[in-house]
Amino acid sequence: MSHEAPLFLKKVLITREAKQAHSFAAQIKKLGGIPLSLPVLTFARSNNEKEVEDVLLSIDCFDWIVFTSQNGISFFFEWLKELNISWSALKRLKVAAVGEKTAKLLEKHDVNVQLVPKEYVAESLLESLKANVAHHERVLLVRGQLARSVLKDGLKECEVTDLVVYQTIRNQDSERLVKQHLETGIDAITFTSSSTVRFFVESVKDIPNWLELINRAKVVCIGPITSQTASEYGIKHLVPNTYTINGMIDMLVSCFE
Repeated sequence: MSHEAPLFLKKVLITREAKQAHSFAAQIKKLGGIPLSLPVLTFARSNNEKEVEDVLLSIDCFDWIVFTSQNGISFFFEWLKELNISWSALKRLKVAAVGEKTAKLLEKHDVNVQLVPKEYVAESLLESLKANVAHHERVLLVRGQLARSVLKDGLKECEVTDLVVYQTIRNQDSERLVKQHLETGIDAITFTSSSTVRFFVESVKDIPNWLELINRAKVVCIGPITSQTASEYGIKHLVPNTYTINGMIDMLVSCFE
């Protein structure tokens, strides 16, 4: 590996869920960095099975389905498969996705996405939905239990069904290594959601100088909501202009130029 590689021997801590961390880690490694994949959270199906089944078995009564994360898509289609519901029978439904990666994952499921906001946050998605959803239309919000209520609150003039299909859980298995790497020193920490910030802090807060140790590293947050959460803890950080993993990597490279 060339000494001129942008992230040469930089230790970059990735806090996102294990399966989602693979491509992120691969890009860091390609740029000469040392990716430390220590997921502080994991995901599981929601335990409100009866509610999910009731809604999905009557899914053809909706006009719009809104997806706010890639996780929501994965669990949604897992539920459809279990209930033997074919997406091809639902093609009349209009679909909105919070961002480009979410939309691309839907396209892999042969779903035509009608609406993606310019800025990949719930507030921007809400404005796009308000401009496109008629008051009489029925909207299904597919989300996890920790998602903010921005969309539900903002679409009160429509008939909205809020469906939690998965839950985000703190991953305690990685806590010992998270503490170890923080205390021995890392060059950068990446946060891809408010949950990763909260669970990371929960993992290390019994270290007396945890905030000082975090702030010694270059911290990059994926977007404004994650940034807001980091600020609440006093964590110094940067936010890329584009709220994507690629934007975060570009920001890391610029940090170490």
